[in-house]
Amino acid sequence: MIPLLDVVFAVLSFFVLVAAGLAPVQLIGVDLPAKSQTANSPKNAKSLNEMLIVTLDIDGKTRIDGNLLTPDGLEVAVKGYIAAFPQGLVVLNAEDASVSYQQVVNTLEALRKIAGERVAIATSKS
Repeated sequence: MIPLLDVVFAVLSFFVLVAAGLAPVQLIGVDLPAKSQTANSPKNAKSLNEMLIVTLDIDGKTRIDGNLLTPDGLEVAVKGYIAAFPQGLVVLNAEDASVSYQQVVNTLEALRKIAGERVAIATSKS
């Protein structure tokens, strides 16, 4: 009786493996961005000038153009920037890899409350 069960399970295993191999493979469609031919165009260069870069240093202090800011000073500076550049982008840049994630998240949240959807995070190759 036991050899018969072994044969039945071997045949069953064979059909399961064959059926799994015959099933169509479903792929997740991902649309990758194409490389832009106008990466160095003057229009893009102008938009780079319309970015306010907020730097978060290793001590958790916020700076814009090297000037140390308090949370209230950050709000005033970002609101002033948005008034001057309505289509501008506020970019958060962590100065060092050792800046804690919590500091980045807290600063990003504060910037989103002020600038809404026009906030981005800068990254660099390590």
